[in-house]
Amino acid sequence: MKVEFSDRALLEVQRIDGSWRKRASSPDVFLDEFEELVRWIETTGVIGPIYDAKAKRQVHRLLLETSEYHVYLVRKSEELIVVVSIWGARRKRGPKL
Repeated sequence: MKVEFSDRALLEVQRIDGSWRKRASSPDVFLDEFEELVRWIETTGVIGPIYDAKAKRQVHRLLLETSEYHVYLVRKSEELIVVVSIWGARRKRGPKL
């Protein structure tokens, strides 16, 4: 399974990783957890439950439990999954997708 990233998701990863790197006690938490999730998706093809059944495209969501971020994904084909956004799980609403 191939995993790609939208431009938006790439920017979000950089921003979130940058904020975690400022934490002296746990600078690698977010990026390590995110990379582990991507490897798991590449191996299993599992992208979690549907986040918004009313959306024009079927968006799925997985939780990074330690860093508390949701990863939003779209299956483009049998062999391609795209990460479209990463969003703080503590927020009261999800991202505009």
